Amino acid sequence: MVKYLLIGQAVVPFFINIAVNVVIGTLTFWGQDSVETWTWNNGAVADSIGTCFFLPFITCLIATPIVRSQSKSGTAPRISASDVPRWTKLMRGPLLVRSTEFGIVGILLLAAPVYAAYSAFAPDSIETIRFIAIKSILAGLFGILATPPIAIVAMCEKPKG
Repeated sequence: MVKYLLIGQAVVPFFINIAVNVVIGTLTFWGQDSVETWTWNNGAVADSIGTCFFLPFITCLIATPIVRSQSKSGTAPRISASDVPRWTKLMRGPLLVRSTEFGIVGILLLAAPVYAAYSAFAPDSIETIRFIAIKSILAGLFGILATPPIAIVAMCEKPKG
């Protein structure tokens, strides 16, 4: 199980999230000399806090059906009922609800550090290329933190049908 979570649910998402955020950042901010820190429309903080919600939300929508399918086919391990971690019970339910819960947890855990980092290091604005690099690397690291728990919840589910 550790190999499955490390490679398939941490390393691979790390690179996918970096690539996706480089593309999003380039499409959104390219052509600007800098990105204003506190602007709600295309501001650095708004974008980063949005990522805190949308990265786990979208990851859950994508990864859960994949892990379910892999568990059903035997490619991914299944976690037996006796080994199910208690916290996974909080994240069960319909996929949209589960995705929203993971998004809210992302905001609760990361919004304050994002706010503090921008306050300390980019009080007014940040160079666009630096912002895109930081945004992408942080998204990659966040993917390492978000994707394995999402996979674990899916691996704890009882098979359907």
